[in-house]
Amino acid sequence: MKTNLWTRIRAAGCCAALALALFLAGCTAAASSSTPAPSSSSQALSEAPASQAIPSGEDDTTTAPGVDATENGFTGLTDPTEALSRGLGWGPGTAGTSLKQVAAAASMMDWADENSAASRSADSLNSCLSGWFAGLDAFDQENFAEAWPLIESSAQRILDDPDAQAAWLEDAGVDEVPACSEEDWAAFAGAMNAVVPAPQQ
Repeated sequence: MKTNLWTRIRAAGCCAALALALFLAGCTAAASSSTPAPSSSSQALSEAPASQAIPSGEDDTTTAPGVDATENGFTGLTDPTEALSRGLGWGPGTAGTSLKQVAAAASMMDWADENSAASRSADSLNSCLSGWFAGLDAFDQENFAEAWPLIESSAQRILDDPDAQAAWLEDAGVDEVPACSEEDWAAFAGAMNAVVPAPQQ
């Protein structure tokens, strides 16, 4: 009788231990299943390389520096060197003067037209042309001063009667009659006359 009692006590203890073990196992499983999995966006952020960082929203675009129209040294006008240099290297009495003065006149008329000389201030034209003239040595300044009256007269003839000057222009290597207006030429010539001294007699 006593033996059966102890047997029952042992069996009850084993059942209680088994029940406790099953209960604890169930709690552990429930706790693990209740932990939220990381979201795809959070995982992407944590795995993203530093080079692909999310923009801060600040605009780091830089603006190119502006260019001042006076930075070219000609107060916003194009460099007149090529056009005005056609008045150098020849003069009254030299061979081919007639054609050279026509070619020089056409070149300067084109410059006056391209730069809309009539719409420029006298100061800007004077500054541009005097800057070029001042850069010449004494010999070239004297040379240009002697050639300028011939150039000016040729330009006026072209303005007065372009058809009559067409053959001269062609012989001088000028493809087209200059489109320069009376107003643009007058503004250019006026500024040049203020810069270039009268030729020595």
